[in-house]
Order: sequence, then C-alpha cells, then structure tokens
Amino acid sequence: MKNSKLTMRENYLRAARRQNPDWIPFDAGLSAGFRKTFYKHAGENADPCEFFNYDGRWIGPNPGKSKAPDWRNLYYSDGSLPANAKISDEWGTACVYNDESDDQMDYFPLRNIQTAEEVDAYPWPDSGASYRYEGVSEKVKSLQKQGFAVHMAGTPSFFESVWNLRGFEQLMVDMALGDPVAKRLFERMHEISVRCAENTARTGADVLQIGSDVATQRGPLMSREMWRTYIFPVMRDSIRAAKAIRPDILANYHSCGNVSGIIEDLLETGIDILNPCQPEAMDIFELKRRYGKVLSFHGGIGVQSVLPFGTPKEVRDMVRKTIDIMGEGGGYICSSSHNLRPEIPWENFMAVVEVVKEYGHP
Repeated sequence: MKNSKLTMRENYLRAARRQNPDWIPFDAGLSAGFRKTFYKHAGENADPCEFFNYDGRWIGPNPGKSKAPDWRNLYYSDGSLPANAKISDEWGTACVYNDESDDQMDYFPLRNIQTAEEVDAYPWPDSGASYRYEGVSEKVKSLQKQGFAVHMAGTPSFFESVWNLRGFEQLMVDMALGDPVAKRLFERMHEISVRCAENTARTGADVLQIGSDVATQRGPLMSREMWRTYIFPVMRDSIRAAKAIRPDILANYHSCGNVSGIIEDLLETGIDILNPCQPEAMDIFELKRRYGKVLSFHGGIGVQSVLPFGTPKEVRDMVRKTIDIMGEGGGYICSSSHNLRPEIPWENFMAVVEVVKEYGHP
C-alpha cells in the first residue's frame, strides 16, 4: 500500500467489486451510547469519519417540506402514547428512547386500522420527491473529488418501515393471513422505494444503501414464501430501478441475523455487498467460501462477542483472522457487525483500528 496511487474511493470500489484492493477498507457505525465514549477520547467536536479515516462518506436526501400532521390526534387519540414519546415528523412512528442503553419502546400509528382503504388514507410522506435530491449530486461529486466513496441512503427499510407503521406482531399476522392491509402496505412501500432508488442513482453516488432486518440469529423471521411475496419484490425492483439508471452503482444490503438461508434470493435481487455479517449468527467464513466470487461482505467483527468481552489481544487476533479469510481476493470491507454499543471498551475498538492499519489502511 505504501506505493499505492489509489484514492480511498478507487480502493473501496476495487474491494467491493472483488478486484484485489491495495488495502482493506474500513468503517464502523457508532451508537448514541458509544459516541459518548468516542467524544471522551477523541474530543467533543471530533468526527468519527475523519478521526478513524474511513474510506467513505454517508449522505442522504434533503428533508421533506410537508407540514407534519397532528399525529397524536390523528392516530394516538386513545391516549396510548406517553407524553415523553418522540414522534417522527414524516411517518408518525413514535418512541421512548433510553440513550444509556440504546433501547427504545416503539408506538405505531396504523396499529388499529382494518382496511386497505385506511392504508391509502394515511398521509404518506413524499420520500421519493425529486426536490429532496436537489443539490445532492453536487455533494456527491465534491466528496468523490476529495477521494471518498459516497454511500447514499437509498430507500426506506423494506420491512422495518412497514412494521414501524403497523407494529411488528400485527404485520406478521397480516402477512401470514394474506390480509389486504399487508398487501397494500407493501404496495405503497414499493412505490416509494423505487422512486427513492431511482433518484439515488441519479445523484451519482457509488453505493445504494438499503436494508431491512429479516432474520433472527437462528434464521429468517418468516417463511421463504412470505419473504418472496412481500419483501423480495420491493427490494428487487428498487435495485433494478437504480441500476437501470446507473449500472455500476453498488447495492449494499443490511440485515441483522442469520440470512444464510436466503443468500440465493438476495443475490437474485441484485445485491453486491452483504452487511453486517454477524459472526455470532452465521459462519461468515463459509459464506465467503461459497459466495465470495459473486458477493462482497461488510462487517464481520462481532459486537456481541469479541469486541465487548474479549481482551485487546483477542480482538487483534480475531480481526487478523477475519481479514485474512474474508479479504482474500478482495470482497471485504472491515467493520463491526453492527453499531458499536456502549459496553464495548475503547481499547478493544482501538485494537481493531491497529490491525486495520497493519494491513495497510491509510
């Protein structure tokens, strides 16, 4: 790497396309709880991307301009919403958040509806509107000129955004029963997601960031039939729409849990990169062996095992092993297997940083 003439963006794209990069790209997300640790050590005004020298930068569309409805009177008039709950201006989903534990209690605006007509009556946000992407192309080009790979939040979450409206348990029942409410919810999400993906591609971003948690750590949350009926079409058509406009855009798909049983389906949707590759849930080395020629991997450093509970030496050993196996032939971006949580010692994450630099990261 010492003599490399590649920019971080060029090297990242080589890694993501399995073309033997000059070094292993690196990044990690920080939870609100771990950010307190970060600011304590890096300074209260520090930027993680700059402090750790991440290869990419993350941007999203502009905020909406529509006035938020009176959600409390519209969907929470039964008094079920605590006074301290914060409501999403656009979607009406509410939560009570504990920033010490990073846990939250959610509340869902469409939990009580019974018909598809009520789905259409919901004030859907204009997430795919073109005005939200005004000036974004210029931001993308500026960051790329600085040598960064640009990751763009491409679509709402294909599954979470739906159950954040309906409630997880109720939506799962609706899906299992083939209820028209579930069908219409996913149809509306399909419309929004495709528009968002198209507009993301038009910005010139390098990576379309998409995702939905569709698995527990044991396996998928639902049958393959349910997955392919409701979620698969939204995901497939969104990726296709983006790549029809920008064929070389990379689709980075996030799902926690053990998705090894639907890898073939995920590849069929057109994904290029799988994230976060939880080693506690899947044999990620076996996934590399089986799919490493057609799929890249992002993550893999366990936030439930070695990072919170290991020693710095154990962390270094695991990171080296992971890079050696997952990085062979390209196709690996080193990262934690989810956002860093507050229980992770600073020394352990710095051990990750040390090893990444050993492998040539600038």
